[in-house]
Amino acid sequence: MHKLLAAAWSLCLFLSGASVCAQDFPTRPITMIVGYGAGGSTDLAARIVASHMEKTLGQPIIIENKVGGNGVVGTRAVSTARPDGYTIGMTSGSILTVLPYTTDLGFDPLKLTFVGSTHESYYAIWVRSDSRYKTIQDLVAYAKANPDKVVTANSGGFGIPDIAMAQLAQATGGFTYRTVPTSGGAEQVLKLLAGDVEVEANSATATLSHMREGKIRALLVVSTSWPELEKLGVPLSSKLYGFTARNLASVVGPPGLPEPIRQKLEDALKKAMADPATHERLVNTGELIEFKTGNEIREAATKAQADQYLVAKQLGKAIR
Repeated sequence: MHKLLAAAWSLCLFLSGASVCAQDFPTRPITMIVGYGAGGSTDLAARIVASHMEKTLGQPIIIENKVGGNGVVGTRAVSTARPDGYTIGMTSGSILTVLPYTTDLGFDPLKLTFVGSTHESYYAIWVRSDSRYKTIQDLVAYAKANPDKVVTANSGGFGIPDIAMAQLAQATGGFTYRTVPTSGGAEQVLKLLAGDVEVEANSATATLSHMREGKIRALLVVSTSWPELEKLGVPLSSKLYGFTARNLASVVGPPGLPEPIRQKLEDALKKAMADPATHERLVNTGELIEFKTGNEIREAATKAQADQYLVAKQLGKAIR
């Protein structure tokens, strides 16, 4: 059966440059790979938009979590999949901008086929509500006086949480700390609540419900803004220390995905993002909802690699 499908796809490419196949696409279920564990911002966004996209496309979209390496394992699986539109993925800004400088990915993220974006994550540095650190200055002072005593959680290594902590250390004159890897933001906050770590950088999706229940609190907003936290008096890293950490989640496909199929997927994602019920579900995750086209995402990722996250290359050794 697999040989017959491969032969049919090759015939489509030979006969019409994939245009005929694109007209029929999709004729079977689509797999969307998420490189993070269930319950985090990337995973939830994938599930929300997929539930609407499959209505437009007329086929189920199956979410498959392939955890490891801060999204690398899952995104690498997308990068090596057959470029027929039946395997796509949801990836994060860590893959596109930070990890190329700190990790051997085994693929070039800018060669992925970009479908469109769903949201930009709000990020902050968090502690438990009973933490001894009442302010970000308390944390920095303790970390400086006690090298490697502060333990933080990350989403698998060398991603936005790592960059946020490393930038904080650099901006405040330097301190060292230890990290505990996890499968993603949902597990990160569980580590924090359990006392396995005492501080973490994490997104809105994983943290807001726990904050509203009074279990955790934020010391510093490290994204460009976070209105809810700013109203509570949480300071911005950009104002205190001159840095920010940004993370834009995107739907991607393998390199070489035919444009007519890519366009069908982008149109389905755009409709999902414009649907009021879907938009409300995304807003309720607490993140900044933002649709960009595939071309806009490629341009943004290219620019971010070129300048915004050059700091990742400089901090790579420190993060390790």
